[in-house]
Amino acid sequence: MLTGILVGILLILIVSYGWHVHRAYSFFTRLNIPGPPPRFFFGNLLEIFETKRFSLKVQEWTKKYGRIFGYFEGHTPILVISDPDILQDVFIKSFSSFPSRRDFPFEDRHAKHVHLFAANGVRWKRQRFVINPTFSSLKLKQMSPLINRCIDSFMEKLAEQHRCDQPFDIYAFFKRFTMDTIWSCGFGLDTDMQNNSNDPYLVQSQRVTNEGNNFTPLMILFLLITELKWMWNGLHRCDSSIRYWLTNYLPITRRFISDDPTTWLENQAEQLIKKRVELGYTKRMDLLQLMLESASDDDFIQDQPTSAVANAETINEIPLVRKLTKHEIAANIPLFMFAGYETTSTALGYIAYVLATHPNEQQKLQEDIDAHFESNTEQDIPSYELVAEMSYLDMFIRETLRMYPITQTIINRKNIEEFYIENVGTIPVGTIITASIYDLHFNPDLWGPVDPHIFCPERFATKRHPLAWVPFGAGPRNCVGMRFALMEIKVLLARLLKTYSIIDCGQQTHHSIDELNETFVIFPKNMIVRVQRRDETTQ
Repeated sequence: MLTGILVGILLILIVSYGWHVHRAYSFFTRLNIPGPPPRFFFGNLLEIFETKRFSLKVQEWTKKYGRIFGYFEGHTPILVISDPDILQDVFIKSFSSFPSRRDFPFEDRHAKHVHLFAANGVRWKRQRFVINPTFSSLKLKQMSPLINRCIDSFMEKLAEQHRCDQPFDIYAFFKRFTMDTIWSCGFGLDTDMQNNSNDPYLVQSQRVTNEGNNFTPLMILFLLITELKWMWNGLHRCDSSIRYWLTNYLPITRRFISDDPTTWLENQAEQLIKKRVELGYTKRMDLLQLMLESASDDDFIQDQPTSAVANAETINEIPLVRKLTKHEIAANIPLFMFAGYETTSTALGYIAYVLATHPNEQQKLQEDIDAHFESNTEQDIPSYELVAEMSYLDMFIRETLRMYPITQTIINRKNIEEFYIENVGTIPVGTIITASIYDLHFNPDLWGPVDPHIFCPERFATKRHPLAWVPFGAGPRNCVGMRFALMEIKVLLARLLKTYSIIDCGQQTHHSIDELNETFVIFPKNMIVRVQRRDETTQ
């Protein structure tokens, strides 16, 4: 009898869930929005996994279905738009209706440890308000000596490679440089990771990015069955805690179990915070110091109203508590490490490819740098103001990021109130809208008259649509560290190209771009080049 009742309840649950999924798949049909037909339970995820390049599948669907279409991750509808006017409305003009990003796997937005990327509503606004001043022109200028110290180490490694006169993977060197810069400028930690590949901060940070670039079974379950995300988040936290406990209190288990790198970094972050507070060290201008100056003595700040009940009007009306808890500060340290590491190093990798394969453009860039920056020795350093004046360098970087965008998946928004889109209709609360970044960046109507597939930095001399170029996102929720990343890249390139030229190594160099990897970031496996001193070419 009891068995029959349980079986009956189970059948009812299965049928109800099946009907729920079936109903979800009519989302775009009800709105008359075209898109690829979903497979039951999986949606369009199998097609994406088969392609291995999400951005390429989005391009394929855009050509087939137009500038507005929808697809499904499991049974979660995703509205893809490549119309810049609509995107400008979503990301900028109507930001109060679209203040949050979509949920990503293993984010718990109601926990104490919530960082800027995951925070919503008033909590996000409070964190952003505190962190924004870190990246003002004054603060960037104050951090430039720290960046140049990291560049000194990079130039020493480059000199070693030049003496070897052999092709090498410059992408690996960019990774160590950017990681070194983040820990130094962000959190006051001076390391030797550019010389020591076994530096624990480098090893654990790279493990975080490597694990973040792999789709685990739990991550796939999160995408397929979003109703149980609380369970998947709980299992993930349990796994991390158990791994940390075993590897720290039962060292013998390290032979079989690897510790959780994110937990390791969070613990190190808490130690950095504790040490900085105890020492009362305030002279070093970095992100950690600025956050600590806004630290609250409270363990938790209750933002009212919570993101679950807030609407566009109430979020804007609430007075901000200009504080961060130490839990939030600790959570933001791994976030800035992850966000600033792979994105900046990958951008530099693509720039190295362009320099190697476009020698005329490289020479033009070097001439522009020479015109702004006269140096007598390799130890001479261009000032912050001098680098800011190098307009062609800025256009060169922006053109590279237009042709080789770093990410597709995180340029999205989710609405907290119903919203009307012209030629689409009213979309319900909780709809995820993502921008088709490749279709924006290669749209001839936005980037003509020169063919968008041709590398042409001068195209940025002409004012373009605000949403034509979105490698860092757009609107109030764009990448908070964009100005820091661009300055870091500019200073490094100004010093590198003042002394060296990047040389093409034929198929070794081109193969890197032919086979890109893509998860949250679109990145090459390596970037094989040679370097040649510029004074050698004139002898």
